[in-house]
Order: sequence, then structure tokens, then C-alpha cells
Amino acid sequence: MPNVVKGSKQERMVVVPYRPARRVIIGLLLMLGVGASAAGGFFYSYYVTIQSQRGELASREELSVQLQASELESADLHRQIAILDRSSVMDQFVTKEVQSTIMSLRERVAQLEQDIVYYRQVVSDETGETGLVISQLDIATTKVAGVYSYKLVLRQLDADGDSFLIGFVNINLVGSQGDEQMILPLREVSDQPDQLDIRLRFKYFQNIEGSLMLPEGFVPERVQIAAVSTEPVAKDINQDFSWVVEGE
Repeated sequence: MPNVVKGSKQERMVVVPYRPARRVIIGLLLMLGVGASAAGGFFYSYYVTIQSQRGELASREELSVQLQASELESADLHRQIAILDRSSVMDQFVTKEVQSTIMSLRERVAQLEQDIVYYRQVVSDETGETGLVISQLDIATTKVAGVYSYKLVLRQLDADGDSFLIGFVNINLVGSQGDEQMILPLREVSDQPDQLDIRLRFKYFQNIEGSLMLPEGFVPERVQIAAVSTEPVAKDINQDFSWVVEGE
């Protein structure tokens, strides 16, 4: 009988069979259970992660496709804008160039036609009038508002090709400004300051041309021309032309 201390609590002893193999089996089972649980958790986490990554990958691929489509559309729009801009610029440039060329050609044709008429009139002998005559007055618009070009042609009839016609001419604009009648000498509105007593010296004809700017509020009615020749025949001419402008 074992030694015991008097008054101490006595534990009841249980006698069990000694089975070391069972303990080993139980330990192995516990280890397998823990391992299976850990493996299950790992594979579940791996599966969830894979699915998440697949979802993210699919979303990224979809976004990538959308991005590429947007970039292609943007590039196409930029090309269209560039083409339209170039077309607009080219159209404007071509239109201006064509208009300018047409205007220049028309002016050149008109000038050539007038010169042909002048030469024909010079060499013709169909009139009995001699000496200085006013052949033609042309007034036309310009590209600048309020500015006009003018061209006066004077001829010598019965010219022999040796005698110079000597003289001078003055040009006035007659019109109104408000309720007041006005006469403006050409020198006051012309771009050439020496348009007073314009000198004449020619054998067949002489052109007097330039540009003029009307004062604000001035309404022209007619052009007054006073020409005088001293050689080879003394002659005075006073003639009025209506204010008729080509291009209006």
C-alpha cells in the first residue's frame, strides 16, 4: 500500500490497458485531420484567388479592347478633322486664287479690248472732227470699300504721227454731301497729288488713270472734264460724264 499523508485528498486511480499502437494511430489521425483541413483551406483560397484573378483578367481584357477601340476611333476622328481642315484651307486658298486670277484676266481682257478700240479709232478716218477729243472715261470698284479706279482716255484725231498734241486737263467730281452741292477737284480725292492741270503730250492718245477715295457721306453724280490743247490745234473741251461704276 502506498504511503499517504494523513488528511490529504486521495485521487482515485484507474487502471487501463497499455496500448501504444492506439496512441500512434490516434496521433496519425489527428495529424492527417489537421493536414487535410490545412490543405482544404489552401486549395479553397487558391481556387478563390484563381477565380478572382480570372475575373480581373477578363475585365482587363475587356477594358483593353474598349481602350483600343476608343484609340482607333479617336485616331480616325483626328484624321477626318485634319482632312477637313486641309480641305477647308485648300478650298479657301483655291477659291481666292481662282477669283484673283479671274479678276486679273477680266481686267486684262477689258484693257486689251479698250486698247484695240482706241487703236482702231486712232487709225480710222471716219469723222471730220480734228484735234483733241475725250475718247472714254471708265470708273470701276476696287477691293477696298469706297476706293475706285479711274481711266480717262484722250485722243488726237487726224494725227499725222509727227505732231504732238500739247495741252492740259482737269477733272472734277460733282455731287452732294447732305443737302449741300459740292465740286471736288480730282487732286483732293486722288492718290496722286499732281492731278491739277494734268499735262497732255501725245501723238495718238494718252491715258490718265489712278484711284480715288470718296469722302464719307459724299454722293457723286457726275464727272466734269475740262481739257485744253494749245498745239497743234487750239481747242477747249468741257464735257460731263454720269457717275457710272463698273462692278456695281
